[in-house]
Amino acid sequence: MTSFTIGVVGRDADSIATFESVREAAGGEPTGEPPAPGATLMVAWRGDIPVARLALSLVHDLHEAPGPSGLVGHYEAVDPEGGVTLLRDACSTLARQGAVRVLGPMNGSTWARYRLALRDDPSRDMEAPPFLTEPWNPPGYPGHFEAAEFSVAARYESRVDLRLDAEAEDADTLEARVRHAGIQVRTLDLAAFDQELDRLFALSLECFAHNLYYTPIDLATFRAQYEKIRPLIDPDLVLIADTESRPVAFQFAFRDPLSPDPRAPRVIVKTVATSPACRGLGLGGHMLDLIRRRARALGAGSVIHALMYSRNLSMRMSARHETEVFRRYALYQWTP
Repeated sequence: MTSFTIGVVGRDADSIATFESVREAAGGEPTGEPPAPGATLMVAWRGDIPVARLALSLVHDLHEAPGPSGLVGHYEAVDPEGGVTLLRDACSTLARQGAVRVLGPMNGSTWARYRLALRDDPSRDMEAPPFLTEPWNPPGYPGHFEAAEFSVAARYESRVDLRLDAEAEDADTLEARVRHAGIQVRTLDLAAFDQELDRLFALSLECFAHNLYYTPIDLATFRAQYEKIRPLIDPDLVLIADTESRPVAFQFAFRDPLSPDPRAPRVIVKTVATSPACRGLGLGGHMLDLIRRRARALGAGSVIHALMYSRNLSMRMSARHETEVFRRYALYQWTP
């Protein structure tokens, strides 16, 4: 058995360079998401060579996960044995800190990158390269977590809609229902971008509060996330549903710059949010119908309904169309 040295690294330039070198060597996420300020960075070395890395943190009272939870994020490994050894060490460390469960991979919260892509069909991966914002990892990573005695805590999937010319059978019914309820659907006002973000932030806190493992974030963090992707924003693909008093739903989609065929790009439906007070009306389904029509008018070849929790209502919205699985994902859990 190979011997590994495991240690905590700091935030100085040399330590960060070591931490990032593992990601680059492993062929993981194409661009790195910086670890949260309070996370502990750990590296496993084989001799003088860094072969695995992760960031760990302890959080409290995630939705549907009471008590202290450990989070393992930013996982990358060149050496599977080194990665498994590091994962086990991280779990032991978090258990000593009081964690009643360890979730991973999760980069600090569900607002950041989390989950592993289950890449069990290399031939399909060749046909379906990752889209922007999709979790991406070497195929062996799920096996690393399983070898470290993690089990699947939640499953997710993205589905692709290739029949943009085919309307859902109930499209007209949902449109009439939304109109009768006095709800108006409009596009994002880029000229008032900051004010729009303020309104969508408040709506997001309301819509996502009951999502699995949810924790709230502050307005500054929310703004920063959307500022990063502002160059991708096409107002025609960002829809907001308003009542007389406030917004009650929004859907954020964008043309994927990683599309294999730029002449018929993929449109990614990244965020689907509907106020609990308006659920059951078919508002989300109606807004998705509008995005599909707009995507087709823009020349898109497909629409991907991205990263849906397997038990979420968004799966029902996707099922209204002739979609097929694009890729599946899993979030893992270890318990002491």
